[in-house]
Amino acid sequence: MSNKQNPWSVFWQKGAFASFLDEKSTLQNYQMRKFWFERMEETEAKQPILDVATGNGIVVQWLTEFAEKKGKKFDLIGVDAAVIKPSNDKLKLHGETEYESFTLPSNKKVGTVVSHYGLEYGDMATGLPHLHKQIKRGGGLIALVHSEDSVIVQTSRKVYELLPSLIKQLNKSVEPLFEAILKAAGKHLPRNAQLAQQKLNQFANKYRNDPTFHRTNFVPAVRHILQAAEQGKAAEAKHVFNDYLGNLTDHKARLATMVRAVEQAGDGQQLKQQFETAGFKNIRVQTVQFPETGIVGQCVQADK
Repeated sequence: MSNKQNPWSVFWQKGAFASFLDEKSTLQNYQMRKFWFERMEETEAKQPILDVATGNGIVVQWLTEFAEKKGKKFDLIGVDAAVIKPSNDKLKLHGETEYESFTLPSNKKVGTVVSHYGLEYGDMATGLPHLHKQIKRGGGLIALVHSEDSVIVQTSRKVYELLPSLIKQLNKSVEPLFEAILKAAGKHLPRNAQLAQQKLNQFANKYRNDPTFHRTNFVPAVRHILQAAEQGKAAEAKHVFNDYLGNLTDHKARLATMVRAVEQAGDGQQLKQQFETAGFKNIRVQTVQFPETGIVGQCVQADK
């Protein structure tokens, strides 16, 4: 996947905090940070530590905080295939860098590979053997990987399945309706605009009790567009429409990569087999579940 085609580039360039986690997700942030602190507690991580699919560096940040808390010194490096925009310029992060071909300078080896929903977004058939070669003897890997039974995947899949209908409604009903409102300038709407309004109302009514639908902010976004049109604010109506449509389209593209990632990772046994084929030893795959939220994926730990 070229960087121009990578749907995550737009996401990270907007300064996103993390994938499947935002700055408002206090509980999830606490849980994930705690997960990585616990992995570091139980493992004497060899240096340097490579974070695969680092995004804007949330795991590198967490591990930096862990090292500071324990009075340790971690040599942390993050790589991501997408264009990134980290807020902390002190972190050693490299965008537009695929893990399937990444090497350290001067043939230096990696001590520990970590990944937070990352390995499965690349080509694991190529990437895992490559990582195995890059890890020094006695080193290892720790990764949190998506699973089909994860609440994150299940929630995201529902959104993914709904998005085509939302995008269709925007194009078929919302756009002609707000353009007709602008053109009418307070006068009676033509028949086609009235039909568009009727279809839009029926669509919203169909999903009025669906939490997935409300999670997309469709109703407030459309309300904003139509109110701007009614007030004759053409530029605002068009801007909000294009921005929201673009966000949904980008989100759909990102979730498509998640669907492929989940399929590639497979279940615990399939995941273990992929690591065995790549040459890893002592492979442990465990379901990761938090009491407050449920299953969030699989933790893979393996040695060189």
